[in-house]
Amino acid sequence: MQTTPTSPGPGPSRLSEERRRTILVAVRELLKDVGFEALTMDMVSAKARTSKATLYRRWQHKTLLVAAALEQTERIRIDAVDTGTLPGDLDGVAVRAGEDGGQSARLLSSLAHAVRGDRHLAEALRRHVVEGHLDALRLMLSRAVQRGEVSEDCPAIAYFPQLVLGAMLSQRAVTGADPDTTYLRAYFRCVVLPSLEYRPR
Repeated sequence: MQTTPTSPGPGPSRLSEERRRTILVAVRELLKDVGFEALTMDMVSAKARTSKATLYRRWQHKTLLVAAALEQTERIRIDAVDTGTLPGDLDGVAVRAGEDGGQSARLLSSLAHAVRGDRHLAEALRRHVVEGHLDALRLMLSRAVQRGEVSEDCPAIAYFPQLVLGAMLSQRAVTGADPDTTYLRAYFRCVVLPSLEYRPR
């Protein structure tokens, strides 16, 4: 269900860029701590040290505010990983995910339930967080196919992004621990590469 405003309606915004960033950082931190459902404008107001009226002038309801925070989220940069082999590329993904310290996983986990009932939030999550990862992983796999490491006829090709992103999200759900480099390296080696029938070159 979409949250509706309970404070003054929209008006001109005079937020400085620095103040806007402070508010959006506060939103992302609260999402990881309490999740979307429990997040309130009062919480954001207190954490960002700003008035609710200021928030509502710029973002008329909670979904718009969270969508703006997602837009400013820094993704784990896997698009720059290109080592020349698929195992090397997956190792690079594991390293970057470990350096992230589970922040992205906690953020996505906090929104997993909420996006089912809010198409605006789901679209913001897909557009600003997920799509960049998907494009990078498809390119990574395409290079592996071109090198002959993976057959273009392998059935698991269609599920490669889900296998990789699923590993980055599932560790916390299953074990309560944030994804780390050691875990992801082992998962990629034992699950992803065998699924793709990887052939060293």
